[in-house]
Amino acid sequence: MMEEQAKKEIVKKPLSKKLRKSFSIFSCYLGEKIDLKKLQENLKKYPFVTRDSPIILKLALGQYAVLTKFGVVTFWNTPKRLQKEFIQEISPFVEKFEKNCPYFDTLKVFTGKEIEDVKFGKVYLTKIDKEKVQVISFVISQSVALEKFEKEIEQRIFELEKLILILRLGKLRALREKELLREIGDILALRQRTISHLSLFDKPETTWERPDLEKLYNKLFYEFELEDRFDILNEKIRFLADHNKLLLDFISTQRGHFLETIIIVLILIELLIFIGETFLK
Repeated sequence: MMEEQAKKEIVKKPLSKKLRKSFSIFSCYLGEKIDLKKLQENLKKYPFVTRDSPIILKLALGQYAVLTKFGVVTFWNTPKRLQKEFIQEISPFVEKFEKNCPYFDTLKVFTGKEIEDVKFGKVYLTKIDKEKVQVISFVISQSVALEKFEKEIEQRIFELEKLILILRLGKLRALREKELLREIGDILALRQRTISHLSLFDKPETTWERPDLEKLYNKLFYEFELEDRFDILNEKIRFLADHNKLLLDFISTQRGHFLETIIIVLILIELLIFIGETFLK
């Protein structure tokens, strides 16, 4: 019953001038993944408007939270106090939870307009329904998650450049092989994690059934420059992959030189022993 009431609150009929509404949206990154299945099984405090990803929960009258499986929550007209309370309540279902919301974005949505459009961080709609809430929340969530990966990859590129500089300067003593392998491992793990998460950044299923939702999604996708950012991120991932190979080749070469040195030393020792035994006789 509670869920049915929550669904009805998101208006499906065109809004008259008197029913024009505006929504303040705040979207933030909570962690690498939200287990939506366990959350739905255990979180009984709030009614669910939708149970299909991204899921919508009604927090209070006219206030909603939208959750994606890739770790982002989007709040609609929700005060900060309630945001913090809700984030704390769902934290057990978030993998590698970050309570300070280091990555976030905002958006304004206006309903009751004659035509639908997206520009300058604002969305104009003729009417609002739960599917539009899902699409808008999904795209801004994608943008926030992308920002997280962008920052992480930038940091790894910075670390990689420091490693390469150390190798160029010949300061091998300043960098042990274990440290180098650990750095390479971290970079490879980030690369794999990013690629696996990017596979989640597909269009929401609702856009397949309604042309108006696909049009809205495309406008939002363009507004947040997601295509360009995806391309840049992929370029940086390829950059990391290429330089990882160079570093691994370097380690392999160093090991080869080390083994060659050991063999030479062993041969010299054997030769000295032979010479010593010969002269002693």
